[in-house]
Amino acid sequence: MSVTKVIKSILGDKHISQVELAEKVKITKQNLSNKMNRDNFSTIELVEIADALNMNLLLKDKTDGKEYIIDYLANEKCKPKRNNKN
Repeated sequence: MSVTKVIKSILGDKHISQVELAEKVKITKQNLSNKMNRDNFSTIELVEIADALNMNLLLKDKTDGKEYIIDYLANEKCKPKRNNKN
């Protein structure tokens, strides 16, 4: 299942709109929509989305089932993705 399909499924289960998710991760609704349409997310964006949904992003070993949580320091999350030149 694609990342976008997983996110949409979780949003449906939690009764959260894409607009609400965009607000929680501090990006525009258009930016989130573009990412969803392209199914293109960076690892830190996925961690931020997981945090916003009160979840963890993890990798699970297919052989032994061991799980590895992917996370970043709090000061790395929800930073502006581009430098504004004002």
